[in-house]
Amino acid sequence: MPRIRITLPLITAGVVATALAVLGTTSTMSALTDTAALNLGQGGIGSDVPFGIVTVHPDGTVHHAPPGAAAAVPLTGDDAFVPGRSLSVHLGVANNSPGVAAQVTMTIGPSDAAGTGQVGSAPNITPFIRVTIVDTSTGQLLLGGSASDPSQGVPVDAANAVIGRLGARGAAPLTDGDTWAPGAADSRRDLTIVLYYVDTPETSAYNGGATALEVVFDGSSSS
Repeated sequence: MPRIRITLPLITAGVVATALAVLGTTSTMSALTDTAALNLGQGGIGSDVPFGIVTVHPDGTVHHAPPGAAAAVPLTGDDAFVPGRSLSVHLGVANNSPGVAAQVTMTIGPSDAAGTGQVGSAPNITPFIRVTIVDTSTGQLLLGGSASDPSQGVPVDAANAVIGRLGARGAAPLTDGDTWAPGAADSRRDLTIVLYYVDTPETSAYNGGATALEVVFDGSSSS
């Protein structure tokens, strides 16, 4: 099961957020992640093309997010992230496998080791973040109560969504850093992720607060 992890290392209340970092951790839970060749038949049995999913960034660059690598994805939204305002991430996710379909899910959660979203000694605003995810390829609301009202998003601890089946790419796989080249029409989805900071009396005590979040895409082979 290939995995792409996108880490939002620091979102600070009252500060302009400009980008998130993409830090890759690739797991190999599926046999299709590895090259498989058996000494049966003249050419062996298996495929020398690994199964995998990639992210497509707003500038059209493809990223595999290998371990230790980092890239920047712009955040758009209000000038300062304060209660009642939101930030958005626009990102594509695609099946990079020429002949194998993928089932893809995504999770948004804390990126720190303790799993709380804590950033240093700053007040932790993670419990006040609400998440909405829209599949802009289909117009489908994947997470949250409204595609247009981010205040109806779900808490971070419930931010799990099913993207669904991505068809096989039907073309040669792309390498990290390539410019996106379309494959089969059903092999890519485009997403908007909205992070909303709730406006309640309690948040007034969290001035200067921060959260550390990540987005994880998981893909498994599918018929």
